Amino acid sequence: MDLIGDLELFEALARHGSFSAVARRRGQAVSSISRRLDRLEEGLGQRLFNRLPTGLHLTAAGRLKLGEARGLTLAARAFSEKETEGDKLSGHVSLAAPTRLGEIAVAPILAGFLRAHPAVSVELHLSDGFQDLDRDQIDIALRIGGRDADHHITRRVARNRRILVAAPDYLDSHAPITAPADLAAHEGLWLGDALRWTLRGPNDEQASVTPRRRVTNLSGDALTRLCMAGLGVALKSSWDVQGDLASGRLTRVLPGWEQAQSADIRLITPSRRLTPRPVRALMQAFEEGLREIL
Repeated sequence: MDLIGDLELFEALARHGSFSAVARRRGQAVSSISRRLDRLEEGLGQRLFNRLPTGLHLTAAGRLKLGEARGLTLAARAFSEKETEGDKLSGHVSLAAPTRLGEIAVAPILAGFLRAHPAVSVELHLSDGFQDLDRDQIDIALRIGGRDADHHITRRVARNRRILVAAPDYLDSHAPITAPADLAAHEGLWLGDALRWTLRGPNDEQASVTPRRRVTNLSGDALTRLCMAGLGVALKSSWDVQGDLASGRLTRVLPGWEQAQSADIRLITPSRRLTPRPVRALMQAFEEGLREIL
């Protein structure tokens, strides 16, 4: 029985959600993939997936086993590399990051890393949606703020400040904003599902404000473009708009005030101990590079 191979198949099925998608990628018959999953489930005495017309959906037991499977496959990868510790880096790394952060900061760091390590390949997932490290087989995830599963390892790698910005034309044609309370009379451009903006001032005072919800649930880039078009005030990461502020396309609103909740850049990995060498090396590159860029 090839346990590690079975667990890798389990991870692939959880990620792609269908027998046919995994069969195409592996060049195998769907029936072969299905039989192998049946044997794995029989050996475990648990059903890992519900087989529905919409595809494969993890059961409650499957979700628990997926984290365990990820740990075992990582351990196998780390074990196989022990005898080559002194050799050049080689292998594959799966990396996830928010789209805008990926374009501005991740891509240049990754380019330098890949030039230095030609035997390493990287699968880069840029998305503003949440990606599950276990289900999606992600080795490293970069996230902005929030928190992750307790069994994952999290470290802060760069400070991130979210500040208020607007286009000069918008500010010229609307009532002055001299205090957080003034924002209630202004148009707001909202990222995500926040109900209000909680701000922290220069003396650590806090204010909770709710501008009019002109546009909501935007991608970071679309929000910036609408803000520059004069459609309202936005709460943006300072690194994302530093060029627009320097050029005058945007103006900072309420200098000294910023988002109260932490929006720092975090690096997430599935395991601290069982981390393959290429993953450890890329993690170190991000820890050093992001502090310089951001």
